[in-house]
Amino acid sequence: MLWLALKTVAAAASVSVLFVGNSLIQANDLPTVFKQFAADSSLHVDVEVDSITPGGAFLYDHWKRGEALSRLRARRPNFLILQGQSVEPLLAPRNFIYYAGLFKADADRVAAKTVLFSTWARPAGDPYYKDVSSGGSPAEMQARLNSAYVSLAKNIGGTLAPVGLGFERARIEAPTIELLDGTQHPSPAGTYLAAAILFRVVFNAPAVGSSYYGCLPQTTAHTLQRIADLIPLSKVQ
Repeated sequence: MLWLALKTVAAAASVSVLFVGNSLIQANDLPTVFKQFAADSSLHVDVEVDSITPGGAFLYDHWKRGEALSRLRARRPNFLILQGQSVEPLLAPRNFIYYAGLFKADADRVAAKTVLFSTWARPAGDPYYKDVSSGGSPAEMQARLNSAYVSLAKNIGGTLAPVGLGFERARIEAPTIELLDGTQHPSPAGTYLAAAILFRVVFNAPAVGSSYYGCLPQTTAHTLQRIADLIPLSKVQ
């Protein structure tokens, strides 16, 4: 069972994680925020992080360039966190599924657990909403992204990290917290929420309790930790 494997890894002295994505992970250095969140959590786990996050990269680009695959095979991380380009699941769904599946198969060969980083909708007014694939609004784009990542997780047997769902919930629970920086990229609060959700998924442990707040006020960090723990997680193994 996956949750047993996660508990075993969480108990280890050190855990290694490879992030493969683009600027949505690169902004505010999510891998380092995740590492520090875990270190100051109730688990006090040491996380070794590595990342390949060129701006605008699709999973196709990562596969063709070969760097992500080479690093996965050489470093054999415990976890591969895979994030598609922000509109990739909607603009290029077949390639999205196909290349995610290729990465998942290679991760399996080195005993790395694949975690699918489900992303958030672009802000209102973004030019992408003129494209029919977007659904025309942030709410519809988010619904389509959620569905695409859930379907992908079921299709390839990956573990879903519903970060976009967390952003959606935060806008309801804490509307005064700005999760984006004015573009599709996360603010420090958005990155912190993403790290909290990833922590919960990777380690099968509550996000609430970490004493790492980054650059955020303590009350804001506590709110985001609580929201991360409210998000329903996929049962995909």
